[in-house]
Amino acid sequence: MTKNFYTTSRWKHKRKRMLRRDSYLCQECKRYGKSTEAQMVHHCYPYEDYPQYKLDDWNLASMCNGHGDAMHDRNTGKLTPLGMYWKERATRRRENDTESR
Repeated sequence: MTKNFYTTSRWKHKRKRMLRRDSYLCQECKRYGKSTEAQMVHHCYPYEDYPQYKLDDWNLASMCNGHGDAMHDRNTGKLTPLGMYWKERATRRRENDTESR
């Protein structure tokens, strides 16, 4: 039986590190000048579709529950326009990380 990824110590450690990196603030709210506490860490490239990016810093963004929920259509599982925005943003972060090496 495979252990659920979100219960592993690797994920829990990474989650804490990403929240700390983002100053425990929702990155979507921050775009609009709001300071809202982040309760979750969002995979911009969804974990279910891109498990190879599950622990990559560039693919993770701290979010409040409301914005985290707004990233996916809960009926279809597909990314919403907001989710696509964050996926594109993650792509740019990844490209910038690659260029700076």
